[in-house]
Amino acid sequence: MSGRRSAYADQAKAATREAKQIASHWATLAGAEHRPGLANPTSTRLVRELNMRITAGLPVCRHLTGGPGVGFWVAWKPERMRCARCAHDVLAATRGTREDGRCDGCGQVVDLIHPTLLQGGSVVAILGLCGDCEAGR
Repeated sequence: MSGRRSAYADQAKAATREAKQIASHWATLAGAEHRPGLANPTSTRLVRELNMRITAGLPVCRHLTGGPGVGFWVAWKPERMRCARCAHDVLAATRGTREDGRCDGCGQVVDLIHPTLLQGGSVVAILGLCGDCEAGR
C-alpha cells in the first residue's frame, strides 16, 4: 500500500473510532441508546434511504471536505451530510418546534419522540422515532 493510501486508510479508521465515540456521547446527552447496528425495521429503512442518497452523491457541508471525517445525517433534514457543528445547529433549530415531535419513521406528530443514533463506519444517523416505530411496529 502506498504512503498516501496508508495515510488515507488511517484517517478513515480514526474517523470511524471518532464517530463511535461521538454517537455514544451524544446518545448519553439525549437520553438515547447508542446503537452501533440496526435496531428495527424503521431504522433499517432509513439507513437504506441514507445509503441510496450517498450512492447518488449526497452533498456534504463545506466542513467535510479534504479527507475522511465523521459525517452526520439528520433524518428530518436529509438533503446533506453534515459535520458535527452543522448537525448540532439543525438539532438546536428544531428543538421545541412542531418538527421536534414528528416521527422520522412514520411522519406522525406525537408527544414523545425517542432520540435514536445509529453509527456505521464514520457516519452517524440521527433519528427521532415515535414509540411504535422505535419498537419496530
